[in-house]
Amino acid sequence: MAGRAVQYTDDDPALRGLTGTQRAVVALREGIRTGRYVPGQRLVEIDLMKDLGVGRNSLREAFSRLASEGLVAVEPHRGASIRRRSRAEVAALYDIAEVLEGLAARRAAENIGLPGNVDLLNRTVEGQVAAVPVGINAQVDAAADFHEVILRIADNPPLTELCANLHILTFSLQLRHSRLATDHPLSGHSLTEHREVADAILSGDPQHAEDVMRNHTRNGKQRLMALPDNVFG
Repeated sequence: MAGRAVQYTDDDPALRGLTGTQRAVVALREGIRTGRYVPGQRLVEIDLMKDLGVGRNSLREAFSRLASEGLVAVEPHRGASIRRRSRAEVAALYDIAEVLEGLAARRAAENIGLPGNVDLLNRTVEGQVAAVPVGINAQVDAAADFHEVILRIADNPPLTELCANLHILTFSLQLRHSRLATDHPLSGHSLTEHREVADAILSGDPQHAEDVMRNHTRNGKQRLMALPDNVFG
């Protein structure tokens, strides 16, 4: 497998108390989001069993669950791999994300006056600024935190669930984008746009917040559509 081997143990907070299948699902989702597992990469069972500390049956059940979510492809006699999506599929997913993220921003603007929400959003933007000199992985994590905080403020569990897999895909592609680009767009375009989204939410104007967020998502789509063909399936 590509990248440094990672050992997951019961001491990892995100995995503590989970079944083997749940451990594998959580770890693989996070690995896809962070770019450890890239589109087209074959998932070698013996390696993952060791890295994730799970059995073969648990791992295969995890593959099945992730396949149902569209994150993994399982082929007879070839095993599992990270699903590659076509340019058209990615564009379609971003069209969906634009609507959902816009709704999240609208709801967040409606709830921004509730206790703690202003400070929470401001701290998240400050975290993005602090991540710029650290590196691309830290920037992607901070960008993900920003969108997750907006969903937390929006306080709509079904919306959060719908956005979860979209975030895994979009932040994985944004990480690939940043590694390919010379201007590190996550420390430039996206950071500026996130500040604009935050300001719109902080204004308490739901329509303005939705408009700004939808524009940000459209811009992200345009940047990804500019990637070379070999990024897509």
